[in-house]
Amino acid sequence: MADNVLSKINQNICGLCNDTQSKYCCPRCEIFYCSLDCYKSEKHQECSESFYRECVNEELTAQHTDDESKNRMIAILKRMQDEDNIDIDDLIEYDDDDEPGDSDDEAGVDLEERLKDLNLDDADAVWNALTQDERNEFEALLNQGDVGYIILPQWVPWWMYHKEKKLVEDVGKNDEEALKDCPKLKVVPKFETLTAVKPSPAIKNNITNVLAAYTFIMRYFNGEVDPAEGIVYLLDICANLDSNTNFDDPAVALEAVAQKCLQSELIQTDEASLTVMKKDTFLIIRGPSEENEKFYCKAALSHLHQILSKAKSATKTKPEETVKEKMEFSRKFPKHEKEHLPSLDVNKVKKCIKKVEYYLSFIESFNMDFDE
Repeated sequence: MADNVLSKINQNICGLCNDTQSKYCCPRCEIFYCSLDCYKSEKHQECSESFYRECVNEELTAQHTDDESKNRMIAILKRMQDEDNIDIDDLIEYDDDDEPGDSDDEAGVDLEERLKDLNLDDADAVWNALTQDERNEFEALLNQGDVGYIILPQWVPWWMYHKEKKLVEDVGKNDEEALKDCPKLKVVPKFETLTAVKPSPAIKNNITNVLAAYTFIMRYFNGEVDPAEGIVYLLDICANLDSNTNFDDPAVALEAVAQKCLQSELIQTDEASLTVMKKDTFLIIRGPSEENEKFYCKAALSHLHQILSKAKSATKTKPEETVKEKMEFSRKFPKHEKEHLPSLDVNKVKKCIKKVEYYLSFIESFNMDFDE
């Protein structure tokens, strides 16, 4: 039964031309497609031209900022300025002896330069760096519900690469370059040092349940998972980590995550997204190549271990109770709170960390071949 399920998941026919084997998945409508031509085809035009997921407000109030997200934020705001294709200097008449003024003429200053040294965690500081026109445009987008028209880069899962086995391999060609963006593997003790008890036959199915929940959460958060929030969502759909549920069949383990997603009060999803989740789980279990089939499973569990560890640390950190006068941006756009989320049980998180380490050790010593 498991082979039949995995075989169906591996039907890679392009959903647009219905002819060629698919290589990619559209992150919005989640249709599988084979090439850029199919992605840009008339059949997919409505989706490809209106793929917008995030808004500037979320970026301005983001809790974590690194160089990549800072550059992305700068690009978004700069696009807002450049989309009108207007040169500010062309709109102002100067006398021969006059120089540009110092007030709203700030628009002539490159936006990247204005934001260069700012902490993008400080939404008020970013707001103050914008010109009045930029502020007005941002507010208009929010008021009209058009903030989705701001395009943000879409995350491409690191497990999409796969190298088919060839009779003659290219000399010197390996997986190293393709796998450089995968999560760093965690070193764990050898399985025989953890226990002398033979692992349950259900362990591979249980790992499948965990991997399915992980892939869904990664796509749900577009590859950027806040540890504490992400683990709340993951435990909501992963019965094995949440309540130690054991599974006798990999297909049942996959379907359990799908049903949990549909029943969740936290998650909004559809059947298409759940089909992608099942496909992603198969890709991880299959691995990047026949010679390196364990790699994706170890990478996914290593990343999940990292997220769990950060979530555990976050539960120990009390929010700073600083009394601060609200600035203009804070008054206009109150910070999004997470009070609707269930509290995270730190003891359960600790147990999950140990279980993921156990699964990592198992995969290191054994494999995920369901035919065995």
